[in-house]
Amino acid sequence: MGQLRGHLLLALSVTVGSALPFVPTGEMVSGAAAVAAHSELNLVLIFLITWVGSVAGDTLMLVEARLGARKLRPWIARRKFAGQVETAQKSLTRNAFNAIVTGRLIPGGRTPVIVALGLSRFSIRRFLLADTVACALWAAIYSTLGSIGGRIANHPVWAMVIAIAFATSIGVLVQKIHKAVTERRESRAVRQDG
Repeated sequence: MGQLRGHLLLALSVTVGSALPFVPTGEMVSGAAAVAAHSELNLVLIFLITWVGSVAGDTLMLVEARLGARKLRPWIARRKFAGQVETAQKSLTRNAFNAIVTGRLIPGGRTPVIVALGLSRFSIRRFLLADTVACALWAAIYSTLGSIGGRIANHPVWAMVIAIAFATSIGVLVQKIHKAVTERRESRAVRQDG
């Protein structure tokens, strides 16, 4: 695959994947970064494409949630992730920046946060500022993990497998740490109230 086609395919995949709920785009980024170690793909360009594409996709999802809020609210109420959306909306009232960054970095956290922001008619300008930082961190983490995987393995397929395994493991670890911190805060709050 030529350099231009590979980068365009990654840009399209990340942008569309970020605009759709619960599409794991981090593994795509890690895989592309791993392949870059064995091909014409440029790691810095992968980072930049991923960064811009994820901001564009996240912004599209925010606009989708805003435009579809009337139909989306009853639909969400009937789904098992309704609690996540409600939790995200509460977090937004305390610290929108932190919620956006955390939501982007925790697997499965991006969609509830962005949908909650869209439903609450959060400022697109404020969202773009926070999401630009969040997506830069996310793109740096996943492209770095992919690059490490690409350097470990001599074959691009194995490099991609290692990179995706790294990315998935880090995602699970971050999710477990976040869950433990949240549970600890909740139990501390219960003790203080009781």
